Amino acid sequence: MYRIRPNHCALAVFAGIIFISHIAIAVEIKPSASLAMQYTDNARKTSDNEASDLLMITSIGAGIDAGSGPFQLEADTSLKHTNYIHDSFGDQQYFNLKASAGWEMLKERLDWKLQNFFTQQSIDSLNPNTPDNTQDSNVFTFGPNIYYRISGLQSLTISPQYRKFSYEIQNTDNQQNALDAHWNYQLFRTMSVGVRGGTNKVDYDDTQNIDNTFKNIHLTLSVKRADYNYSADIGTTRVQPDAGDNVHGITGNLRWLFNITGASSLRAYLASDLTDASNNLLNSSINPDEGDFSNEQISPEIMRNSIFRLTYRKDDAPLSSSLWLELREQDYELALLDREVQATGIEFNYPLTATLATGINASYSRSELTDTGRIDNQRSLGSNINVRFSRRLLGTVNLKYYDTDSSLNVMNYSEMTVFVGLVYGYNL
Repeated sequence: MYRIRPNHCALAVFAGIIFISHIAIAVEIKPSASLAMQYTDNARKTSDNEASDLLMITSIGAGIDAGSGPFQLEADTSLKHTNYIHDSFGDQQYFNLKASAGWEMLKERLDWKLQNFFTQQSIDSLNPNTPDNTQDSNVFTFGPNIYYRISGLQSLTISPQYRKFSYEIQNTDNQQNALDAHWNYQLFRTMSVGVRGGTNKVDYDDTQNIDNTFKNIHLTLSVKRADYNYSADIGTTRVQPDAGDNVHGITGNLRWLFNITGASSLRAYLASDLTDASNNLLNSSINPDEGDFSNEQISPEIMRNSIFRLTYRKDDAPLSSSLWLELREQDYELALLDREVQATGIEFNYPLTATLATGINASYSRSELTDTGRIDNQRSLGSNINVRFSRRLLGTVNLKYYDTDSSLNVMNYSEMTVFVGLVYGYNL
């Protein structure tokens, strides 16, 4: 791992962040380092010939918050090295970067935004999560927002953007040139309406993949109140492939956030879009509450992605908790990848003393490939204990059981892991 072509881009962004952090007026850098060992009774995640292994895991990272006034920078980065003591796999290195930078060039007139997400994704989303089924991916976006105040109640925002998507293994690298325009009218103090339209040209590096042009126009609604807010878009999207027939249909989304108390919230997201996997990866990287990308297959295909996701969070003493539910249907234009996914998860964390805390988590997902009839069920149950030795030193013990079965007997296995680690950092 850590051999993707775009890692040079990611490392350049990382170096730039460090450089800018040193020249910015206000800089906050929170470094961290960890050392851990993990035992697994099924390192290769197979149904037979199971083999245990011991993993030595070291990691360094940093959180960066820089800039004030017109310039802002936020970044989290880490580099993890994993050594399989009994050689189930070769040594693995995983680099991760989540960075966002903005510059308000002209106040309320023009600003620029850069984003970069370097992560790891599954090559086949239904196969076990092992190094053999893992690839680096990099998402880079850059562009301005141009604001024009038509009147006291009307405004126009124009947003051109360049996007670059890179994958280590799959030949789905592509670049996109998008243009979005949004006219907004402040109908009431708490309500606005508008019209949004845009176009996005997708060019794949591999000439065997078909380039596409997405065009859409939507009506928009936004309501903001003290204890809740919601927004809605509805309209139509047309996709024009360079070869083949056009695809078009009704598209839209609804976002709703309700603040139950000062420490708890309920968020709902409902959407149906004609899109591609790369843009779904971008949306999930920006806001994971709008879809778990791990249940989607990376592909150059046009797809209709329909999703409902409900997320509850409570972050209050003494018990913090989160619960999520996701229902998703993916219809690919040509490839036999259509699927229906139902997934849910829950997590509780509770401090026993000032220095000792414990937690439990569980998840379940069901994926059905509607073209082949394959059904996969995946279940996990975990618990953890955290011991705070000092303000910057944390010890952790995690136990997790994972089980999966498939109706076609292509992926039936279980795994038990025990993780013991020490973390030193400024953001614990």
